[in-house]
Amino acid sequence: MDSSALTPAQTHALFDILLHHSLHSEICSFKNPHAIDTYGYPFCKSDGVQTQSPLLQNLLNKFALPLPGLNSVDSQFWTTKVRGLMVKLGEAELSESYDKGGVGARRVLSTGFSALLEYVGWGMLGGYPKKAGVDKRRQYDIQKVEDVIQAWDDALQELVYGDLVDEALGEIRQTEVLGEHSSLIQAVHEYILLNLASLLHHIFVLSPDGQYLLHIIESVHRLIPYPVLRQTLRVGNAATMINGMVKLFLTKLSVTAVTNWIGLTNNVNDGMNLLQQIISQVMAWDTAEFQKRAKSLEHTKSGPSKDSFSAIRTHVQAPRQRHEELRSKSIKQSKSITAVILESASPPIDISGLSEEHHSILQDFYSTLLSIRDREELTKILCKMQPDLLTSLVRDLVSAYDPIIRAVHNAVDLSGTVSDLQAFLDDLVKVGKRKTNGSGVKGGDAGVDGAQDGDSDIPTVEDFVSLLRKHIPSAHRFMHQVAKNAPDLVNQYREYAKSCIAEFQVRDASSQMQDEEAAAGSMTQPLNALFAGLQKEEQERLRKILDRHATHLSHLKDTSTVRLKRLMNIQQPHHKKSHLRRTMHGPGIFLARWRALLDTTLITPSAKEGTVRHGWDVKGSGVVKGKNQNDGLNGDKDSGQTSVEVKKDRKDECKDGAQTLEVWEAMRESWEGVLRGLEVMGPT
Repeated sequence: MDSSALTPAQTHALFDILLHHSLHSEICSFKNPHAIDTYGYPFCKSDGVQTQSPLLQNLLNKFALPLPGLNSVDSQFWTTKVRGLMVKLGEAELSESYDKGGVGARRVLSTGFSALLEYVGWGMLGGYPKKAGVDKRRQYDIQKVEDVIQAWDDALQELVYGDLVDEALGEIRQTEVLGEHSSLIQAVHEYILLNLASLLHHIFVLSPDGQYLLHIIESVHRLIPYPVLRQTLRVGNAATMINGMVKLFLTKLSVTAVTNWIGLTNNVNDGMNLLQQIISQVMAWDTAEFQKRAKSLEHTKSGPSKDSFSAIRTHVQAPRQRHEELRSKSIKQSKSITAVILESASPPIDISGLSEEHHSILQDFYSTLLSIRDREELTKILCKMQPDLLTSLVRDLVSAYDPIIRAVHNAVDLSGTVSDLQAFLDDLVKVGKRKTNGSGVKGGDAGVDGAQDGDSDIPTVEDFVSLLRKHIPSAHRFMHQVAKNAPDLVNQYREYAKSCIAEFQVRDASSQMQDEEAAAGSMTQPLNALFAGLQKEEQERLRKILDRHATHLSHLKDTSTVRLKRLMNIQQPHHKKSHLRRTMHGPGIFLARWRALLDTTLITPSAKEGTVRHGWDVKGSGVVKGKNQNDGLNGDKDSGQTSVEVKKDRKDECKDGAQTLEVWEAMRESWEGVLRGLEVMGPT
């Protein structure tokens, strides 16, 4: 046996590391406004452009572009409108978590998106190994965690290599009652529901800016005119209904709109429509509170000098190159970004006498100004930019989905569906909000996997499980009505689903094994070839990291299983301690991968001079949220979801993540060469 060959576990770990870092790197690259120009099809028409985002391009072209409806948009939708928005967002240079002193909402969303896409990328590149046939006569007990997990594995086998798509659609067409579906479908449904509840809990409770995201949802929810929306959807004629919805959300509301209507002017960009009014209003509410916060800080008694505040205001409006220069200087010199800004001002400001209190005020002020600028830039791009790319993009989508909307309108009572959605969002906001206990403190200290009885004011995974169990029947009803009353539409999506699932089949016969030889599926041989090309010394150094990472992945899988079992047991009526123990950490390996990305986020030092912090140090405590700073939207320093043991684990995982970067850097060039050699769907 070749001494340079990797073991199955090492190959699995190597694939995981390279996929994890390459996908996250591609997503982060879009902070640069020119990144879209090197993306390739469909954003660039010219042939021969070597993509700098091979993973994202393949994911988009293989799974999104063939989507019924989206596959009918014209080329300008991508090359002009989507590309134009991406460029403008990149040019806006929205703030970095490093500068703001905490993990922000955009970082939370982008890393979460990356963590979930890893699974799709893994299936696309490596495939899902084919195992022994599934016993379709088996009865699964949804009260047993082993059966639920086995059902999920069996369902994946049947999806990729069997005919579960057809069977599931047939059952959905027959009934909306879950209890009347097959044992396999019921067990898979339980697995998905518990993991989805864990995901929602992680987003809105455990993630650094989760409560702020919930605040945004609540603000938008309040502004949507549900009564008018329901009345419009009740219109029997589909064409009239669609036209009414377009007018409701996309008609410009301004003096120019009136003059356009009577024929005095012909200006396309004539103000803001309802969609833009909602976006603008939510941004304005936040901006007003941030401005109050900034004014309050600037007028603090015995606070920093006016020159210090002025220097920070000037820096916020500086160009991208200046921001990147001072950020790099802050990291290299182990000084806070605020201290570097003051030292680099014109004229320079002496920070030797700057107290820690004044430094904290200035850092808070800088973070607040960045938040104001972010919202002003987003409002300009989405609501006030000319030409209005957002409205044009939405109109194109409505036009492309017109046949699908008509089919759904004829099959389902959309007015009732909107009522169901409204009720779900009402309950989501209520369940997700952290409440203050009698002493005015948010919860206590929770254990690694459970919370004590005194922590009942902190939403737990069980709360989100109950939320989903309450509202999931409305989703079942919707799917049943579509499957029963719109067969042609269902057939379109059936063919689309089958074409996507086919991408997950392992095409390399040598990789279709039941044991660990299928460590990376179709990528096993390419990865071993890349590794064999390294120097012997480099191979030995990286093997140790791969072994540690393989152990880490195994630990994540075991931990997720334990948490799933605990969650299922606590829900059982016979569980004696169900009223005392409440789950604060649900199942899902992807949640750990998401947290790892957040934990490795670089954050400015908290003092004038000090080491650069990471996400696990701050948990969002440096991000200002205006008037909501003390309402749980800010990520309090001890929010009750972590213990000493969890903090230690997160610190250790952060160190492990830094070591996996060594593997990524050593093999990045050759790995990207393999990715660029993938077949990419182009124009048809």
